[in-house]
Parts: sequence; C-alpha cells; structure tokens
Amino acid sequence: MLTTSELAVVLPLAIPAAAACLIPIATLDRDHESTTWIRGSMLVIALFALAGSFLYITRLWGARLQPSLGQVHLDFLAQFAGIFVLVTASLAVLQLWDHLHQEGWMKGETLSLLMFSVTGMLLFASTSNLIVLFLGLELLSLPLYALTATLRHRPDALEGGMKYFITGAVASACFLMGSVLLYGATGSFEISTIGRQLSTHPDAIALAGAALLTAGFLFKISAVPFHQWTPDAYEASPHPIAGFMSVATKGVAIIALMRVFPAGLSVNPELAIKLKAALAVVAALTMIVGNLTALAQNNVKRMLAYSSISHAGYLLLGLVAGTTEAYTGMLFYLIAYMAMNMGAFGLLTAFGLVGDKCGFENLRGLGWKRPGLGIAATICMFSLAGIPPTGGFYGKYMIFKELIQTGHVGLAVLGVLASLVSVYFYLRVVIALFLEKPSEAAEQEAAKQPAVIAPYAGATVLVCGFLALMIGFAQTLLVDGFAMRAIKDSLHFMP
Repeated sequence: MLTTSELAVVLPLAIPAAAACLIPIATLDRDHESTTWIRGSMLVIALFALAGSFLYITRLWGARLQPSLGQVHLDFLAQFAGIFVLVTASLAVLQLWDHLHQEGWMKGETLSLLMFSVTGMLLFASTSNLIVLFLGLELLSLPLYALTATLRHRPDALEGGMKYFITGAVASACFLMGSVLLYGATGSFEISTIGRQLSTHPDAIALAGAALLTAGFLFKISAVPFHQWTPDAYEASPHPIAGFMSVATKGVAIIALMRVFPAGLSVNPELAIKLKAALAVVAALTMIVGNLTALAQNNVKRMLAYSSISHAGYLLLGLVAGTTEAYTGMLFYLIAYMAMNMGAFGLLTAFGLVGDKCGFENLRGLGWKRPGLGIAATICMFSLAGIPPTGGFYGKYMIFKELIQTGHVGLAVLGVLASLVSVYFYLRVVIALFLEKPSEAAEQEAAKQPAVIAPYAGATVLVCGFLALMIGFAQTLLVDGFAMRAIKDSLHFMP
C-alpha cells in the first residue's frame, strides 16, 4: 500500500499514462455520425489529464513538498520539468486539433502516443539513477518515433520517422553502454555514488562510459555532431509534434544532464576538465552549424529545425560555465524557449500552411490579413533572435554573463556573433509576413480555397507571443521565485 508521500510521486505520472490508455477506447465507436463527438472526447481526455497532472505538481510546488519513491524523486527540479513539459504538451494538443484536421488525419493513437511520451519525460527528469533514466528515455522516445510518421499519406513521413528511429536507437545504445561501463567502474547506477567513486578512482573505463553517456544526452538535444536527424524528422512530423520535440525533449534532456553532469561526471577535476572542454567544442560547433545552415533554408520548418539546433548550443554554454547562476539562466532560457518556439511552429498551423506549403513564399502578406497572428509571430521571432526586451534576450544574457565571469570570454563572444547571424533568417519570416506581396498565382489559388479556420492554434500563437514578451519583463520573478529554487533546493552539490 502506497503512503501519501509515495502516491504524490505516482499520480503526476499515472494521470497522463491513464489518459494514454483511455483515448484509444474513446475511438472504438466507428459510427460516422459520432466522429465529431469521438474526436472531441479525445481532446478533452488529453487536456484534462495534462491539467490534472499540472495542478497536482503546482500544489506540491506551492506546499514546498519534495516526495520520493524508490529512485524517483519529485524534487523542485523535477517539478519544474513537469510544469514545463505539461504546458508544452497542452499547447501541442491544442495545435494538433487544428493541424490534424487540416491534414485530414485525426486518429486516436496520435494523442495517446503523445501522452505516453509526456509520462516518459516526467520520469526522465525525476531520477538520477541511470537505469531509471534509460527507462524514461525509451518511454519518451519510442512514441515520438511513431508520431514523426503519423501522417502516413505524406511521402516523407516514413523516411523521417525511420531516420529518427535508427539514429535514436544508436543514441539509446550509447546511453545504455555508457551506463554499463560506469557501473563496471564504480559498482553503482546511482549518479551521486558514481561521482564519489570517480572522485578517487577514475580510469579509462569510466572515461569511456562518461563519453558514451554524454553522447546519448547530446543526441536528444540535437547537438552537433548528433544533429543530422533533426531537420528530416521535424519536416516529416506534424507541426505541433515538431514543436513539442524541439521544446519538451530538449528541455528534459538538458534538465537530466544538469543532474548527471555536475553530480557525477564532473566531480573528479581531471574528468571535469575533459568533459567541459568537449562540451565547449560541441556547443561552439552546434551554434555555428545550426545558424549557418539555417541561413540557406527556404523552408520555414527546416529553418526552425536548424534554429533549434543552434539553441541547444546556447544551452550547453551554461554547463560549460557551471555556476548556480548559469544553471538558473538555463532554466529561465527554457521557459522563454517554450513560448517562442511553440509560437513559431504553431504559426504554420494557424495560417493553414501544411504539407509542402511551408516555404517563406507561402507566408507573404499573411501578416496583414491576420495582424494579430503576425504581431505575435514577430515577437516570437525577435525572442528567438535574442532581441530585447523579449525573454530570449535575457536568457542568453544570463548565460553569456556567467561565461565571461568564469573566464570563457571567447565562447561568450561566439555566442553573441551566432545570435547576430540568426537575426537574418528570423527576420526573413517577419519580412515575408509584412513586407512582401504574394504572387498572383498564390492569390488566385487562395481565393479558390476556403478560409482557414484554426482557432485553437491561433489562440496558442497569441498566448505564446504574449508570453515571449512578458517573460522578459518578469525575469526577476521567474528567476528568484522559480528557477533559483529548482536549482538551489534540488542540486545541493552546486557551488
């Protein structure tokens, strides 16, 4: 029989898992006349499950409770990750309702798989045991492989899903092999115990294990050179799923890496120097490759995919700095990144740009036709570029400041230069929306098509644009009352 404290750990994970099992049952009635009700019930089940888990975690946060069950610890960092994932998933579900109707493909398994992935993410961010981490990693990843290929009537869906699956399998193998080698070197799967063992007895096996484990994490955040799957997988996915992967998967991987890196892999000075040097190189390459490759893209979705790669580089810089303030800046950056990137991907659904209609030319003039969405999209793009006073600017500022204070001036300068380069391709979206006219052929085709109705996706874009702006003004509240507590009260080993 579970105690009250143990039940508090299980419920936030069990609610979305239960919804994942209930949603397919709601689709058993195949009567054509009840299709609308069936789809509505799927949406309600998913949103109620996400809301229930969200309210439960926020209640724990407000009461300052940090329950544990075995190797799963719902501390403040895990609660931060849970709130982050659940809000992102809610935005994705609302956008999916419109997007999948536009694509003509609304099946129960889509929302069910998304709920299973959410469950895996909550587990992945709530443990420092390598075996439980691996279980969470697989539970969050396997549904995403299938979700990438959800739109089976599109020719690139299967290709993108297969690329993601094969490269993801290699990354999982690296993660598991790294865990095994670390266990062989230290006799434990618990990262704190591994850290204590490595602080006195580092060896070649431990170094190899740390390298393989880090490679598994770097794949999930799309860091170079483990980024090749990202543009094809994002392009093949429904827009909301691509946004969800770019935000939630990257976020929980960063949070899990924040648990593992300082507590275990960087306790030994020799190992810390080598890993920080490797992360610095990876972060630099990720920013350079992501931003330069995004410059050459004519497809908005592929541009956003390479953009997400570059943002992984900015986040990794916080690990290189390694201070409490840098880690706090990383969490703040994730909050801003959720708003601006979900708004950027949701823009495509809100304007009805599905299939192969995701080029910059398809955005021309749409800002004037729907000015509210155009302004919200502009704010999201400014935030992604790091233009003040948006949240994206202050997130980068916090990380770059800590880099300078810890002596990594070159990386800070590189980060600033990479941000300046990104302004070009983000402003391309704004220019297309407001300063370019659609071609005559595009206007004639649009006149023949019915008006796009995407109320939920449009609402999420407006909310994301508002949040991307207001996060910049609420930085003190979010840092002191939210991010700082998650770091200081959970990562006790931080200086």
